[in-house]
Amino acid sequence: MTTSKDDDSSRRYGRIGDVARKRLLDNNNKNNKNNTNESIASSNNTHRTMVTSSSSASSTEPIFKKRAAVLVLLFENTREEIHVVLTKRSADMNSHAGQVAFPGGKLDDEDLGDDIECALREAKEEIGLNRNHVKVLTVLPPILSAGLISVRPVVCAVTDVRNFSKMDWLRNQPSEVERTFSVRLDQFLREDERHTFNDHAWKNAPCAIRVHSFRVDEEEMIFVGKEGKESSKESSRSSNNNNNNSEKKKKKTSVCWGLTAAVLIETAKIVYNKEPEFERDCVLEGGASIWDLVANKDGTGVELRPGVSKI
Repeated sequence: MTTSKDDDSSRRYGRIGDVARKRLLDNNNKNNKNNTNESIASSNNTHRTMVTSSSSASSTEPIFKKRAAVLVLLFENTREEIHVVLTKRSADMNSHAGQVAFPGGKLDDEDLGDDIECALREAKEEIGLNRNHVKVLTVLPPILSAGLISVRPVVCAVTDVRNFSKMDWLRNQPSEVERTFSVRLDQFLREDERHTFNDHAWKNAPCAIRVHSFRVDEEEMIFVGKEGKESSKESSRSSNNNNNNSEKKKKKTSVCWGLTAAVLIETAKIVYNKEPEFERDCVLEGGASIWDLVANKDGTGVELRPGVSKI
């Protein structure tokens, strides 16, 4: 029996390949204004090349000033749920200690001004992720952090679940990451008791924005093992002892909020092709979307992106 290219894609990606991956790629094509596709193609090649992408800084500003990138890593478990990989930052970090975040960080010289390279490098340093396990699908527009850093979310999908499931690659960097876990992506579109928000004016901002917060259950990163059964380091250890104890084990919960929550809402909108059940942006008079804010020229405050007006 021959296997078509589409069948092979479905086997490797699951729904990420058949539906979500196409939507993310379509989103990339829609947002592509310069050479984003070239940058993505290069990052998905085993041989790194020097590229200039739309994610590179403007020629009118220092190329590495106030810029960062994060990796939004998606995979599908055996329950056909799309999950996203998150980390809990070390309590010893100088900024955002103990908070839930994506792997990522500021651009270094070795990134050559490329946000995709930065996100992949940081994921390798923080959690040991091998870039050969993932395929870059799209780069979302920049979003401004509370520290006035322009952050580019790089959305990826797991390309080979079987190799990815060999959890030997997972190596949390203790100085930066306390633990790595996954959460269901669709929960960032639901309006329920786990979701709250706050409308407020950012420091020095000309408008109010809406900051979302989600209480999430941390889940083991569960994959398909050689036997076709769900497996992970933790579940394998538990199965050797007492499965009942494992089932009764209380899940850890964390709060995902701010920039991380905003990126997850936007990613879920694209993947599921639907709007959230709640109002994403501030609806107060004089409000705006967090995606419409940029740092001012001297880097001391916030202003609206050119061409954007307040509500």
